[in-house]
Amino acid sequence: MPSALDLRLHDYRLEFGAFALMLLLLIPGLGEWLEFNRQAIDQGQIWRLFSGHFVHLSLTHVLGNAAGLAFLGFIIRHDLSEKLLVWLFAWCALGVGGGLYWFAPDLQRYVGLSGVLHGMLLVVPFLMPLYRGWPAWLLLLVIVGKVLWEQTPFYNDQALMDVIGGRVETRAHLFGVIAGGIWLMAMALFGKLPRN
Repeated sequence: MPSALDLRLHDYRLEFGAFALMLLLLIPGLGEWLEFNRQAIDQGQIWRLFSGHFVHLSLTHVLGNAAGLAFLGFIIRHDLSEKLLVWLFAWCALGVGGGLYWFAPDLQRYVGLSGVLHGMLLVVPFLMPLYRGWPAWLLLLVIVGKVLWEQTPFYNDQALMDVIGGRVETRAHLFGVIAGGIWLMAMALFGKLPRN
């Protein structure tokens, strides 16, 4: 019979798997085959719209996104089906990758998971019994407010340059929020959004 520790670790296997993959892709040269690279995507390497989210600029960049994964895992615990979680991840990943490709034509390269995390953190609290209601709406307001602030001249996208190894691509956060918002609206439209 599995111990309590085994069950807790089992509950977070998707988060641990994503974290392990992000660490693996820090190996020099490996991430170059998977990063969002506009020229390579134009040549047919469309997997980069998805795979670029697992590539990072530095260990600090990975750890920052791992903190976001841990927060997401804390909210989810074992109360959300893995199938739904994988579909939501894929939707947000393709929403961010596609958004950057079609609506940010100046962007040549992008790596990181933060855009996807913004979208997922917008949706997941509305699905969890403990967070439905005002906590979910509060988190939504915080995330949307942060992303809107990032789109203004008052936000310095290079403030973390020395910490993570590059500038923050705030448009990825915006497209993540848009993808998450579309997911929520679709759930509400089809009556699939749980109520209090």
